Amino acid sequence: MRKGKVFFHPIEGSGSLTISWTSGPKGDAVEAKKGAGVGFFSDSGELLCVIFDEVLLEDQQFLEFDRYRVELLVKNGKVTHSVIDLKIKLSGRSKRKRARSLHKC
Repeated sequence: MRKGKVFFHPIEGSGSLTISWTSGPKGDAVEAKKGAGVGFFSDSGELLCVIFDEVLLEDQQFLEFDRYRVELLVKNGKVTHSVIDLKIKLSGRSKRKRARSLHKC
């Protein structure tokens, strides 16, 4: 997954936050199973974009969908996020790490 672009313009200390991994069309929004926000996916299920509903200047949140979990940390106004692919299984003692990408903005 390529680096996501973060759009966060809080008014009076909070606002919605968007992370987009593509500049193309996004389609219909899918509400997160856990967390407050929505995601946009390609026809093949790849994550294209997420929108967190209400984010503070100091905040920690996540959005969980069928296949992905997007974690967000905002500290001193700086945004860090990670994407975890939930379909990658951990196998026995080898405990393969889940695919994770961390991006600081």
